[in-house]
Amino acid sequence: MSKKQEEEKKIFQRCIIRSTPSSSSSSSPLWWSSTSLICHFKNKHHSNNKICIENKWSWSKTNSTTILINNNKQILFHPRISSSTQVILADRPLPLYGKFYWEIYMPTVYGTSIMFGIATKEQKLTSENFINLIGIDQHGWALSHHGLLWHNGKSRSYLSKSFELLRPVLIGLEFDADIRTLSYTINNQSMGIAFDSIPKNIEIYPAVSSTSAHSTMILKHCCQICLSLREICLKIVRSTILLDNINCQLLPQHLIRQLMR
Repeated sequence: MSKKQEEEKKIFQRCIIRSTPSSSSSSSPLWWSSTSLICHFKNKHHSNNKICIENKWSWSKTNSTTILINNNKQILFHPRISSSTQVILADRPLPLYGKFYWEIYMPTVYGTSIMFGIATKEQKLTSENFINLIGIDQHGWALSHHGLLWHNGKSRSYLSKSFELLRPVLIGLEFDADIRTLSYTINNQSMGIAFDSIPKNIEIYPAVSSTSAHSTMILKHCCQICLSLREICLKIVRSTILLDNINCQLLPQHLIRQLMR
C-alpha cells in the first residue's frame, strides 16, 4: 500500500469515527442492525416470495474529492474540506430489463444536499456550487435529504419531512426497467413510486451525491428481483394483443383490474 493510500485510509477511519453516533446515544432502531442492513427481504416493500439474485456492481472511481474503500462499496465525500458538489455513479449501468434493488446506508445525515437516485452517462459529476446536482437536468432523477424529488431542474414534494439531521438513514431504491419507474424505501418503510415514464433504451446508473465534508455512504446490498410466475404471466398478457381481444365478462374482476393496471 502506497503512502497516499495509507493516508487516505487513516483520514477515512477518522471521519467514520467522527460521523458514527456514540454508544451512549439512544438505542438504535431495528433497521440499523447489521442483519437488516444487508438483506432487503425484511423490507416491507418486498413480499416474502420474492427471489433475489445478487447484482454485482460498485461505485466508480472519481477525483480527489472522494475516497473509495471496501472494494469500492464505501464512499467518503470531501475527506478534507468541502468546496463543491460531487456525484458518484455506479461502475456499470443497470440491465435494460428486470427489476433492481439496492440499499445505501449513511451513518450521519447533514449538509446542504445529499442525494440518492439514478442518472445517465451524461450526468454532470461536479459543481463548484453547493446544489442539488442529480436532477439538475434531464439526465438525472433523485431524492434529496430534504424530502424533495429532482428531475429536469425542477423539484416536487415526496416525503412529509426531511431526513433527521445527525442521524443514520437506510435508503432503498428499486428501479423497474420494464415499466420505467423508480421507488424508494426509507428505513424499511415504503414511500411508493417517485418517478415514472423514465425514458427507454438509455443506460441507467445508480447515482449518489453530497456536498458535505467527511460524509460517507455504504452500498449494503444490490440485487435483481426475480418476479413470480404469476407476475410474469400477467406481464406477458399485458404486452400482447390478447388483452385487446379479451372478453372481460368471462374473467374475474380482480384479474381484470390487475391486467388493466
